[in-house]
Amino acid sequence: WRAQSRSWKLLSSSCFCGPVSRTPPGAARISDMRSSLLGKGCVGKTSMRTIGLLQRIAPVRAAVAATRRVHAQVATTEASQRLEEVSSAGSATPAVDPYVVPPVNHRELPTNYAPETRFTVDSVAAADALRFRLDPSVEFWANHLTRIRTLANSRSFSDVPSQEITNRQRLADLVATVTDLLSTSALQDAESAAYWTYHLGRAGFFLGASAGGAIAHHLSEQFSALSSSKEAARTPLQNLSANATSELTNRLAECIAVWKQDLENIKKGLYKLPWDMTTLSHRQYNPLFVLSRSAQFFSEAIYTLNRRINNADPNNWFSTNMYPKYYADNTFHYQTDGWFSSGSANVYEFSTEALFFGRQDAMQRTTLVPLAEHIRATGADPAGMTLLEVSCGTGRFHTFVKDNYPTMSTIASDLSPFYLSKARDNVKYWKSMRAASLDLGGTDKTGTDYMQCAMESIPLPDASVDAVLCVYSFHEMPEGARLAAVQEFYRVLKPGGLAVLTDSAQLGDRLEWDRNLGQFGNFNEPHYRNYIACDFGAMFESVGFNCGTKYVASASKTLSFTKPYTPKGNSDGNGFATAAAANGNGNGKAAVSAADLEISAGAGGHPLVAGDPQLN
Repeated sequence: WRAQSRSWKLLSSSCFCGPVSRTPPGAARISDMRSSLLGKGCVGKTSMRTIGLLQRIAPVRAAVAATRRVHAQVATTEASQRLEEVSSAGSATPAVDPYVVPPVNHRELPTNYAPETRFTVDSVAAADALRFRLDPSVEFWANHLTRIRTLANSRSFSDVPSQEITNRQRLADLVATVTDLLSTSALQDAESAAYWTYHLGRAGFFLGASAGGAIAHHLSEQFSALSSSKEAARTPLQNLSANATSELTNRLAECIAVWKQDLENIKKGLYKLPWDMTTLSHRQYNPLFVLSRSAQFFSEAIYTLNRRINNADPNNWFSTNMYPKYYADNTFHYQTDGWFSSGSANVYEFSTEALFFGRQDAMQRTTLVPLAEHIRATGADPAGMTLLEVSCGTGRFHTFVKDNYPTMSTIASDLSPFYLSKARDNVKYWKSMRAASLDLGGTDKTGTDYMQCAMESIPLPDASVDAVLCVYSFHEMPEGARLAAVQEFYRVLKPGGLAVLTDSAQLGDRLEWDRNLGQFGNFNEPHYRNYIACDFGAMFESVGFNCGTKYVASASKTLSFTKPYTPKGNSDGNGFATAAAANGNGNGKAAVSAADLEISAGAGGHPLVAGDPQLN
């Protein structure tokens, strides 16, 4: 489609035949146009080749359009079947249209474009509305107006405000927001006052750290240019400085909104106040510790931003066939050593919090909401539950799980031995601060065990865990690997078990961001543009899950799923939909097959299995 559009524009401009049409031509129009232009004598060899190209592309475009119509028809049929099932069960129909998704197809923009695959859709938010109960946060954030920019983008790109407003108006809006915050939340009680004092201080600290990293990189570029007698490239600091008031007010407004939501969840008893906030002996209050971490971050910022600006080689520092290729061969975010060094693990938490001005923890804590609601609804005793967090990274979020459910048995898994070791250290530190006298079992008497594995191949027995959490991982995986992981979640969960997915916002979740959402893919995130268009409701349902509730928190979204007590359709003892593809899974969708994983066979013709290094 994009090649056809470009060729059509080239044809129109080269022949001086009037303005470019907004509708790419079909085969019949191309033939008529060719005859007409030949009659005018204004078609050269280049244009004739272009016309030939258009004639060859036209059938492809027709096939793509037909495929989209089939997808739309399938989605409509599934939605109708779902509503009929809900109605026949006598339950209330979930709200499916809390806000209007604009008809503009932002997925086709070059910033967001990714090839169409089985689970890609034009508006994920619209697809979610058909499958999930929508928490009030979904509507709030869909209509929350802030601009978005990318810190490390060396070239400016257009913001998408609903209207042009001055810096003075932005400051006035921020003052009004803070005033409203003081009157409605911060001054309500001592707990709220403490929460806002801590988090506004946190915002100020990470704002300064983010600025410090940009300044360090800018100075590095200037010194490098002086020593080489070359003109320095434009840096992110210069881009941010040119629009500093807008950047500052928008990011602080995001922080205030997400922290207000976080505090409301705490007031509802869904989870506790952050343990690092209430533990005054925590190392984050130690100036020497803070200075050490800040120095590491400034050094990392220089190297990371240089790689981004120069489009550096994304390959890792070593080669291996022990890990999935998509994981081992890429240094995501252009971070030093990718996921494969202790230095990377040590600076990761600081780097991501600086990127989000200190609001990442609050966004991730939304994962605890469906977990708390599931425990309340089922009456389960946390002490008798087993929870698995896949791709746990440094384990920082896992410490929030532990602090809320200290007697729950947990398993933290990750592919990187360096990050898994860091997770162990963080959980040990949590225990020393919060449960020093308790023997909780597990490794280091923390109640947590550790597992190095790909989430596509989890070395646990069938139906062995009560909950699976996955935070900030799917956007770095190809679609086939995501589907293999979802299969594993289903396999290891007990019937009635809970799966929670938290990751980046997708198309339609933040309407004002849609035009530029895929920009993050430029930060060495090769699967991000596919991710923002991936319908996870359809993916999880294709394996057998039931969709639960959707939540949004600033730049993140959270989806909950449950494994039904009675497997859908024909299945083996594990609940997998293993009937032949022709039989489907009882929900009008074909059973999962090797084709869904974008693979057929490995070396020697043997079928590939989840977790195989060739599954990329």
